[in-house]
Amino acid sequence: MHDTSSESAPSRAGAGTAVIPMAEAVDGRGAVTLLRVVAALACLDTLLQGLLAGMLLNGDLDSIDPHGHNAYVFEFLVSVQVVAAVLLWRRNRRLTWPLKATVGILLVTFTQTYLGLESSLAGHVTLGVALCAMEAILVMRAFSLRVADSSASA
Repeated sequence: MHDTSSESAPSRAGAGTAVIPMAEAVDGRGAVTLLRVVAALACLDTLLQGLLAGMLLNGDLDSIDPHGHNAYVFEFLVSVQVVAAVLLWRRNRRLTWPLKATVGILLVTFTQTYLGLESSLAGHVTLGVALCAMEAILVMRAFSLRVADSSASA
């Protein structure tokens, strides 16, 4: 039995082996780089938020202000992620996952901020963990994008 994921030839992978297709090349080196950098910064910022939240839950009441201020830094970074995803989408209309993912993260971020301001601790902490995971996945997916060689098309 052979893998039929490619119509031209059977896969060299054995039966039952998952075949991961090569990443399709995308245009827009600047947009890809912007998405990668901002997503990585936002991911690191979620870790900082978790640290500040842990300090607060551990009784360090002085960490509430930095946690609150850093929430707005995170919102800004996520907004820039959306801009990067829009720029990438404009160059590659078939590539919709970055835009869908970043808009989803932005909506969860606003919900997260609202729950924090309303002192809904259970929902706020749960969404904080989810945001950290969402950002980590976005970083991995952004770094899996293969940028098309601009010299080959010239």
